[in-house]
Amino acid sequence: MLRSASSLAMGLALVLCACAPVDPCDAVYCGPGRCDASSGEAVCECPYGYVQADMTCKRNLRHGDDHGDSIDAATPLEFMALNEVKSAVLDTVDDVDVFSFRVTAGRIYRFSCRRFLDEGYEGTDPTCVVELLDADGRTLPGSAGSGSPGYYRASVLATQDGTAYARVKGLFAPTIHRSYDYSLVDRGPDDFGDTLAEAARWSVGNRVSGNIEPYGDVDVIALDLVAGHTYQLLCRADDYNNCGMRVRGPGGEVLFQAGDLFNLQVMQSGRHTVELFFITGPRFSLCVGPYTFSSTDLTP
Repeated sequence: MLRSASSLAMGLALVLCACAPVDPCDAVYCGPGRCDASSGEAVCECPYGYVQADMTCKRNLRHGDDHGDSIDAATPLEFMALNEVKSAVLDTVDDVDVFSFRVTAGRIYRFSCRRFLDEGYEGTDPTCVVELLDADGRTLPGSAGSGSPGYYRASVLATQDGTAYARVKGLFAPTIHRSYDYSLVDRGPDDFGDTLAEAARWSVGNRVSGNIEPYGDVDVIALDLVAGHTYQLLCRADDYNNCGMRVRGPGGEVLFQAGDLFNLQVMQSGRHTVELFFITGPRFSLCVGPYTFSSTDLTP
């Protein structure tokens, strides 16, 4: 009895499938590492900062440590809600915690830490400090942080897509709790331009609500003012910051640079710019946070 060509082909395929070698790595996930089956058995080759465990690569943590101490052993994080926090521990004098997160160019990211102090603590330096780093461990430009004894935060405006890292370290004393809370927030794009060319045009009498972030941020507002008129320019911040203003005339000349209140007597009609920022002053300042700006025509 003759078999059809299709039956012969199917039988040949079954023979070939039965004889085809099975790759031991097909059922293995090595995480950040790679699977090697050159010896006939699946073996995970793990990058620096990771070790093989249960057929995968896990962060190589010191016994009792909750987060890795190096970029290679960083704990990956997802962004949190604005008031959401998670807890961690700095359990030795030399302990640091390193976290990683993905960033998108043009958006601002903030990492903050908070530690709880006993009543006997009398220091003034921050008890936890955050550094924002690139993949080579270098401080990200424009990511200077600020804080108080129990709270610290650092923000950065990402200039390119990629991975950034936050390193938390702190003081170690009997009056400082070893645990701390941390948060990672995507603050979105910058609300106002930082240069005269990017100034946001605003009408006199309309209030501006903005946010100075990251540290050193400047928001620039443009106002069309009339010669012979006097305008009151006022910037107000929250209890943790001190407003500063730099006012320029139509030619870019500086007319005022100091505090949060200025009565401007306009000598030349045209577009004036106001640069808004936070300054250190007679009271404590985080130099990051919300503000309001108002302009009022005082001329009858």
